[in-house]
Amino acid sequence: MVATPENISQPQHTISSKIFEKARRLFNTIGIRNTTMDDLAKELGISKKTLYREIENKADLVKFCVEYDLAETEKKIKSISTTCENAIEELLLIGELISEDLQLYHPSLLRDITKFYPESRALIENHKETFAQKNITDNLKKGIKQGLYRKDINIELTTIFQLHLCLLPLEISGTKYNTTEVYKEVLKYNLYAIATPKGIEHLHQLIKRIRF
Repeated sequence: MVATPENISQPQHTISSKIFEKARRLFNTIGIRNTTMDDLAKELGISKKTLYREIENKADLVKFCVEYDLAETEKKIKSISTTCENAIEELLLIGELISEDLQLYHPSLLRDITKFYPESRALIENHKETFAQKNITDNLKKGIKQGLYRKDINIELTTIFQLHLCLLPLEISGTKYNTTEVYKEVLKYNLYAIATPKGIEHLHQLIKRIRF
């Protein structure tokens, strides 16, 4: 993924692409907690004093990266949702996208953010409770209308279930379970729980075609 922070409208900070890209690479490879400003300055070939002229502290840098990742994810999911008519296909394509992103993240990423960076965690929670919640609800309504999801499901509760289960792979990462495989199993678990026989038939056909 090519990072281009200058194109982002949401983040409030302005830093160079070089610093941004190096920071994201370090966060994703060795983890946020293990990345120091000294490490970043060394990777960039500059002094820490020069680095602090660009970014005030590590917390701001983490927040900038989280804002960027959330904005990129929202943009890609919106593109899938607006162009994909079949609700199950939409969910699988979004799942494929998220699975690819999960492979990039360090296992301790969410734990580090939760423990040490409350502002960044708040951004994730806001994304989950607004954008993600609406996206799931809209998908459920679409699937019911298409006869792919059961009419008797409780949309509000099912949305909550899916929201909580979506973060499970990151919450148990670093264990014996592969993050991507956990996410795929969670998504299939959700689909089998809500799909009609027609939906399950579609699911089996789509799994063969989509890399999932």
